[in-house]
Amino acid sequence: MPVTIQIDPGQLAKLQRTVGHIDRGVPRALAPAINRALAKGQTIIKREIRKEYLIKAKDIPTKVHRATFTSLGGSIRISQGMLDITKFRYRPMTVQRGKRKRPLFVQVKKSGGGFVARGFVSGEGPFQRRSFAPRLPIRKIIAIGASIMATQPHVGPAANKAMGDTFAQRLDHEMQRVLASAGGHT
Repeated sequence: MPVTIQIDPGQLAKLQRTVGHIDRGVPRALAPAINRALAKGQTIIKREIRKEYLIKAKDIPTKVHRATFTSLGGSIRISQGMLDITKFRYRPMTVQRGKRKRPLFVQVKKSGGGFVARGFVSGEGPFQRRSFAPRLPIRKIIAIGASIMATQPHVGPAANKAMGDTFAQRLDHEMQRVLASAGGHT
């Protein structure tokens, strides 16, 4: 899901006119604006994913690669791989002892959920017996990957819009900040 922020030529000309005469003025204005837009994009991606999936924001594995004065590019990366079911909702939450055991219920999306055949909870989380054997073999239950959650149709456009708006607002602010630090007039 590539997200691209484009600067229109008029805005770039204004940026060059305003801070172009200052030593490294353009990169000093662009890099913080890009970084603030990336941070906002990361927040919106997590928020949009959580509208549909039952996961905490801290459990969505994203990483922001920030822009620097020498490299004016940045990215938001979402880790590949499947997430453990312990990041989502499951019941019962603890080990059950005795004869009467409730079946394992797992819910990944807000609009779903179901019982896991031959599922049980151990001290390390939910497991599933792979056959009707009384004990072994077992496997840890895994859910969906964060990168798959981020490809939902409503996530990308919301992140693009939020990042573009934030970048436009922050660029004006950063130009004023660079001028003020150089002793220029606003």
